[in-house]
Amino acid sequence: MKLNPDTHKFSQTQNIASRAGPILLVMAMMGAFRSIGHIPIFLGYIAAVAGLVWLALSLQISRFLLPSYFLVIWGYLSLAYNELGPGSYVQLTVLLGGVGLAELVSRINPNEIADFTSRRLVWIILLIIVMETVLIQLGMGQRVRSIDANLTGGLLPDLGIQIPRYMGTMGGSGYSGALAGALAFFCWIEGRKRAAITLFIVTLLMVSRGPLIALLFAALFQIVHRRALFQKLALLITVISVLFPVLIWWLKSVLTAQQILFLIDVSTSRFLHYISFLNFGLENPVFGVGYGNWRETYTDYFWVSDFQRWGEKRNSDLIREAHNFMLDIFGEMGIVAWILAGTQMLMTSYRAMTGDARYGSVFLFLVICFLFLSGLSNWTYWVFTGVVMAHHRRSQPQKPKGNN
Repeated sequence: MKLNPDTHKFSQTQNIASRAGPILLVMAMMGAFRSIGHIPIFLGYIAAVAGLVWLALSLQISRFLLPSYFLVIWGYLSLAYNELGPGSYVQLTVLLGGVGLAELVSRINPNEIADFTSRRLVWIILLIIVMETVLIQLGMGQRVRSIDANLTGGLLPDLGIQIPRYMGTMGGSGYSGALAGALAFFCWIEGRKRAAITLFIVTLLMVSRGPLIALLFAALFQIVHRRALFQKLALLITVISVLFPVLIWWLKSVLTAQQILFLIDVSTSRFLHYISFLNFGLENPVFGVGYGNWRETYTDYFWVSDFQRWGEKRNSDLIREAHNFMLDIFGEMGIVAWILAGTQMLMTSYRAMTGDARYGSVFLFLVICFLFLSGLSNWTYWVFTGVVMAHHRRSQPQKPKGNN
């Protein structure tokens, strides 16, 4: 593969984009749909295919994404070390497709993606929301968010309110909220205000704490995004996200058992998963337990005394993914993978949140959402990594012909 600087004129890839770009863009945007309510439709994998096709056609990679390519390579080494089967290699190849998706999107004018979103994508999202509303009314897969004392560990009064909670197009409230919210900020920035407002409402329907918190912070950043102080504060949030495994290690070291149990309770068991995935990585620091292998590892780990100290004996329903982007990577692929993933997130955040910070609110929104979510191959993360790359390329002065 030929390695290009980010500001190079990609004559070959521009030719490919003019031919295959529109088709691949449609395939990529289908990655916004994985289920209707609790019914899987598996369209999310089409986006990864689009990314893999782009890599095969262009045979070019960006220097900016080198940490992610090295992360994929390390992931394959981790799979071999942990002697996992072919299914795990397929899952990791989906991640490679995600990186390819960022490459593809980075060659497309963000305005074209916003136009596609406001004219077509938002209507399909609304259609799925309507279909899910019907399913909820029929009692099929309905979920609710209870606004009661348990939600705050008893810190706030029990209001006894139950709100219908949508799962959205990604098959989970948190993931769907992250997608809808990121698209909403993106459309707002690109001047598609009606589509943006619609997607903001869809985000609220997910009733997921991560996207709701992220909405507040990202909206504030959008208002004051050109001020250096707020850009630094936004970057600090990214640093906290990257160093989250260190934060959990420190908390586990200094908190009492009673305080840890309180955090497990108030976080609806998320803090339990934080501790568990931290232990996965600490016990397997070089290669982790293997990409996508968390469930089998967790099942074995579940019955040991250390877990039962925090969990409920024989309550296997507590077995869940990490619910944190960096802890998921640390536990499944070890320290090197964590450093590579953290480097990529910091690089993207710096580009997004400094200078004109045009897409800073979008990426800040995602950084906060992924404090509460796993999913390295997630469509939303890679699409908007590509958008940040595209804007950076277009905002850089062009080099004279003949200069490399």
